[in-house]
Amino acid sequence: MRRPAQAALLLSIVALVPAAAAPPALYAPGRYQVDSVATRVHFHVKALVGGYEGDFVAPEGAVVIDPAQPDRATVDISFPVERLTTGDASTDAMLKGDSFFDMAKFPTIRFIAQNAPLARSDAPTPIAGELTMHGQTRPVTLSVRLVGTTLKEASGPDEAPGLSTMHFSGAMTVERSQFGMGFGRPFVSDKVDLSIDAIFSRAQL
Repeated sequence: MRRPAQAALLLSIVALVPAAAAPPALYAPGRYQVDSVATRVHFHVKALVGGYEGDFVAPEGAVVIDPAQPDRATVDISFPVERLTTGDASTDAMLKGDSFFDMAKFPTIRFIAQNAPLARSDAPTPIAGELTMHGQTRPVTLSVRLVGTTLKEASGPDEAPGLSTMHFSGAMTVERSQFGMGFGRPFVSDKVDLSIDAIFSRAQL
């Protein structure tokens, strides 16, 4: 008769364990503004001799997690072509000119994803979206990994205490000819490798 009594006691103890013992959710619903200073996309293009590489910086946009669909997000991020930098002024001018990005006509690069899955830290998460570049919009898939989430104190009137930040890394490869930028082939590769380091902060809770 002891074993049933012991089993009943064990079940009662388990039932009393507070729900707070469960692992906390990685994400909370809200609007997460991109950190325009810390976020950048690094690009690398192979060439017959050497190659080209540089960064897209100073983005605008946000990731929005809807409380009605907390396991999905909307992503809308834009990078100004004007802020493209390779560390060499003549290369920057060439890339911003009409043979490549044609900044005067197409001043921004934009990535949009609807109903995107939330990235995990243990494995890359594929996020399907649309990339607009040089006036052309094409479907792309971005591979994203969650680097981490943190809490920080409010630093201004538009932020709330306990403001959370999200840090992501990501990668994808695009063919520039699909965006009307085939100049220089085959001496310069058609494939452009992109690596992303992005931080977002929740501006409103």
